[in-house]
Amino acid sequence: MSLSRAKRAVIESCPDRLYPLIAGLYRTAFPADTSGGAAAATVLDREAAVPESLPAAELEHVRVLPHRTDLLEHMPTKGTAAEFGTGDGAFAESILRATEPETLYLVDQWESDEARQAVEQRFREHQSTVRLRDAEPVSVLRDADTGSLDWVYINSSHEYEATLAELRESGRAVAADGYIAGDDYKIVNGVIPAVHQFCAETDWRLAYLTLETHGRRSYALRRG
Repeated sequence: MSLSRAKRAVIESCPDRLYPLIAGLYRTAFPADTSGGAAAATVLDREAAVPESLPAAELEHVRVLPHRTDLLEHMPTKGTAAEFGTGDGAFAESILRATEPETLYLVDQWESDEARQAVEQRFREHQSTVRLRDAEPVSVLRDADTGSLDWVYINSSHEYEATLAELRESGRAVAADGYIAGDDYKIVNGVIPAVHQFCAETDWRLAYLTLETHGRRSYALRRG
């Protein structure tokens, strides 16, 4: 892991109650007038842009579901979907079964040709539907036509800046009546701050949250 990624990991994994302490120590170790400090500024200063919480009015109609597989029952069917951060394709199988998409893009940066080929083999019977893309999520979203996706599921880096960029690009690429969903809505990474900031700067609102015991909860947004 590079030094910059290691530094970001410390900040992204920091629980909220420890954030001020860690941020202070971080600034001491990497002063702003150094290259390392300058590169980290956007990570540490995210607090200025992220709302402390979402307004109560935006949460009145959020529906809580037991598991992310239940979330799939509320996503558009027979449409065009994309999963970012496919991994071995296990959850993509659930997406395929529950939503029966006409086209399902599976996007990841697989660690090896063997890993990618394993996913290809997993979906060999669905070659007319499933399309693999070995690329960064943001680049795929930027290439997508406006409103061309019915919904997306973001399960990639979980870092604040990357997730916020993916949400912003999804907001353009997803249809007006579509959904932006994602995984790992929890306090020990950058997903919650990114989701809340995205909602604060757009008309997208939380529609669903899942409540798994393990805490790796999913969310779904739709336009308010």
